[in-house]
Amino acid sequence: MRYSFKAQPNGSGLSFEKLKNIRNLKIRTRLILLFLLFSLLPMMITGFFSYQQSSKAIQNKVNTYSRQVVNQVAKNVKVEMTRLENDTVEIGFSEIVQKMLIDYENMSEWEVLNAGNTLQDILVKKFSFLHDVSDVLLFTENNGRIIAYGEKGYTLSLKGDYQSSLLDDIKNKNGISVWRPIGWEDTNHLVRRVIVFENGLIVGKAIKSLYEGEYIGAVVIRTNESFFADIYRSIDIGTGADLFIIDSNGVVVSTRTKEIPFQGEYKEPALINRVKDYEKRGCNVFNMMIGNKPYLIAYAPIENAEWYVISTIPHAYLNSDSAKIRNRIILLGVGSFLLAVLLSIIFTNSLSQPLNRLIKIMEEVKRGNLEVQLSDDNPDELGEVTRNFNAMVKEVRNLMNDIKNKENQKRIAELKALQAQINPHFLSNVLNTAKLMASAQKADNLESLLTSLIQLLNVSMGKEDDLITVRKEIQYLENYLNIQEFRYYHKFKVNLEIEADLLDYKLPKFLLQPILENSIIHGIGSKKGQGVIEVKGFTYEGKMIFIITDDGIGMTQERINRILKEDSVSPNHFCGIGIKNVQERIKLYFGEGYGLRIDSSPNHFTTVEITLPILQ
Repeated sequence: MRYSFKAQPNGSGLSFEKLKNIRNLKIRTRLILLFLLFSLLPMMITGFFSYQQSSKAIQNKVNTYSRQVVNQVAKNVKVEMTRLENDTVEIGFSEIVQKMLIDYENMSEWEVLNAGNTLQDILVKKFSFLHDVSDVLLFTENNGRIIAYGEKGYTLSLKGDYQSSLLDDIKNKNGISVWRPIGWEDTNHLVRRVIVFENGLIVGKAIKSLYEGEYIGAVVIRTNESFFADIYRSIDIGTGADLFIIDSNGVVVSTRTKEIPFQGEYKEPALINRVKDYEKRGCNVFNMMIGNKPYLIAYAPIENAEWYVISTIPHAYLNSDSAKIRNRIILLGVGSFLLAVLLSIIFTNSLSQPLNRLIKIMEEVKRGNLEVQLSDDNPDELGEVTRNFNAMVKEVRNLMNDIKNKENQKRIAELKALQAQINPHFLSNVLNTAKLMASAQKADNLESLLTSLIQLLNVSMGKEDDLITVRKEIQYLENYLNIQEFRYYHKFKVNLEIEADLLDYKLPKFLLQPILENSIIHGIGSKKGQGVIEVKGFTYEGKMIFIITDDGIGMTQERINRILKEDSVSPNHFCGIGIKNVQERIKLYFGEGYGLRIDSSPNHFTTVEITLPILQ
């Protein structure tokens, strides 16, 4: 029956009938259009995604790099800050400072001056080489000032409002370090200090009595701001990028460029609020507009000081490499497109004639002529297609001949199988007649033997399904054992221990009989004296387990391997089913997770364990 289909127009207006109009074009024209389409679309898609992915990759790398930079700068700055904070602790805990602050009200002017000189001699040795520290001041509980370290004649003198605010903050923090920027306008001075820096950072800490824990004064250390700026001054994070430190109020406390003024509010007041907002979200990188231009912002907090290391990188710098990649992709795409046009024109000229010849020869094959051959010795793809077509036609011709031969052989085999089936049925009928005669003559042993043999023959002739119950399989085993007892004259004893729950489960027929037969013939038959065979059946972890153990002559591991690989069966066996066949049947029915395992010890025992699924 042949079916015909007619294309119906769809909602988009595109139909198979319209697509057929393409066939009005010559194959050379269609191939050129196809080549151009296949070269242009992938090129555009690849170029677009390449640009997107490269831009995204650059953005991610810059994000990671800027985040790592600010984190490392914050870590390095924190190290230096911690050292200065430790200096404030060391000074505050020193015995001379404790005594001076506690007894200050009772000390004479000379004693105060002498103690200050002693302390300055100690601190000169410490700060002359370790830190860029210009001044160390001590303040008593009543805000009396003691010069502990500094350039003589140019000692640090804080303006009243600055000093009051600083000391109040130090006292309120109750032992936590206080950091503040300090500039020229925050100090009192008679002349301009030439050597000492103008921009600095102040760290102050409350001093408590070692014995009573009460506030007795404060220590203030002034260090050069450029000492901190030098930590990140040489770091290059891109053209137009800035790196600086601001406090929680948005005031710049450290900078490496004059474009960002020290101790002034950052030019974009919203920056500090955005930083605090993203800090709550746990995000260290974000984008924002600064001066109507987009910037990538990365920050890292400096603990305790409530400062932030900030990096600002303009998007123009981030996109500069992406723009170069985009332009190169466009140039490469245009060049590839022009090359595709040229090559498509050249190669399509060599396709039409070989295709036409191939179509003509196919028409011959379609009409049933399988003797045709097409000659094409060219090494290109069309030549290869032609040769493959010739080989295919030859193979089809050979296959048709093989089908005819196999059909003849199949009919012969079916006839032989029918002839071979007559003999077991005839034998079964003869045995039934012999059984009736044995019953009539009161030969009970012979009747029992013939009954068992008839039942086994009925099973072997396929009167049962492939899957039978365990109960029937045990009945077949008992019939087989009844026959073998007549042959071996009490040579063996068989103990059957089958759980009652297993009897109604199913398994392939003749699965246990070949194993038991192997134990009788090869295990017990060659042994001196009587042997014992135990057959156990039980369930374990959702599986049926059968274990057949004999105390026969056993076998070596080499023989076990040979039995599992070879399918040879002794002429004394009831049927032609060997151990290998049992293993293959189990795996064929149930898969690789099931099968049998043999364990044996020469002159001692042989155990065969069969694992099957539970089938009801």
